[in-house]
Amino acid sequence: MTHVHTILVEHYNAKKRLDVLISASLNISRSKAQCIISDGGVTLLDTPVLNNSHLTNTGDVYTVTVPDTPQSTSIDPNHDIPLHIIYEDEHIIVIDKAPNIAVHPGHGTKNDTLAHALLAHCGNALCAVGNSHRPGIIHRLDKDTSGLMVIAKTEKAYLVLSQALEEKKFRKEYLALIWGVPTTKHCFIQTNLDVKRSDKTMMEVTLSRGKHANTEYIIEKTFGNVASLARCILHTGRTHQIRVHMSHIGHSVVGDQKYGKNNKKSLRCGIPEVRNFKRQALHACLLGFHHPCTGEYLCFNSNPAKDIQELISILEKATSTAST
Repeated sequence: MTHVHTILVEHYNAKKRLDVLISASLNISRSKAQCIISDGGVTLLDTPVLNNSHLTNTGDVYTVTVPDTPQSTSIDPNHDIPLHIIYEDEHIIVIDKAPNIAVHPGHGTKNDTLAHALLAHCGNALCAVGNSHRPGIIHRLDKDTSGLMVIAKTEKAYLVLSQALEEKKFRKEYLALIWGVPTTKHCFIQTNLDVKRSDKTMMEVTLSRGKHANTEYIIEKTFGNVASLARCILHTGRTHQIRVHMSHIGHSVVGDQKYGKNNKKSLRCGIPEVRNFKRQALHACLLGFHHPCTGEYLCFNSNPAKDIQELISILEKATSTAST
C-alpha cells in the first residue's frame, strides 16, 4: 500500500533542493526522501523527477508516492567478497577498498559489489540506511580505484556525514602515479567539469558549463622522466576529477583506460609492466572527517594497493638502472 501526497511550492520554498523540500514537507528523513526520488516516486507535470538536487520553483506541484512499509533493498548479501576493515563502531565502518570492485550495483555488475559485501557484514539493518540501491554509501570510488571509504551504519550517521560531504568538510587525499614530470611541483588545477557530450560515461574540462572543480597536487617522487608519484588533494568532489584534471595538464594517471589511453608518454614507455598496467594507478590514501555522533575528528591513512606498490618498485629499479 502507498500514500500519495501533493506538495505545492510556496514562494518561501522556491529554489530549494527537492530532497530537502520533501523531507521537510512530509516529516521524513532526507535519505528516505532521496530513496523515494531515485525510485521514481516524485513527479512534476506527470514526469518523474529523479535528481535529488533538482531546484524547486514557486507554483510547482509535486506528486509524491510514499510506500507504506520501508523500501526493501534490491540487492542480496554476498559473503564471498572480503572486506579490509580499518575501523568500525556501531555508527560507521571505514574500509580500504580493493581495486576492481564496483561500490554499488549498476550497468555490468552482478552480485559482486562492495554494497553486497557490506550487507553480508552489517546485516539487513543496513538496508534502511540511505538509498536502497546503495545502502550506507556516503561517497564512492571508481571501480578500478582503491583506497579508503566510510560507510554509515545508522540513519543518523548517514544524514550527518552526507551533510558534511556536501559542505566540503571531508579531507580526501589520493596518491596517483602519473605519466611524465610536471614542470610545477605544487599546483592547483581549477576548471569547470561536465559530462562529455560525445560520451556520457566520461567527463571533460569546459569553459563555462558544468561545475567548478579544484584539485591540488604535490609531486612526491619522480622516476626519471617516465613518471611521477603525485599526492592529489580534493577541494571539490566531482566525478573522475583527478583523472580528468591530470589528463588535462598532459600527465594522465598511469593505466587510465578512459583518460590516458592515447598519452604519448605511455605509448613511448619502454617498461612493459608500466605501459600495460590495466587500471588507473590511483589510491585514496587519506580520509578525514568528524565522527557523526561523537564529533571526534578521525583521520585514516592507507598505503597504496599491492599492484601500485609493485609498479613503483619496477619504476624505481628501471629508472635507477638507466641513470647509472
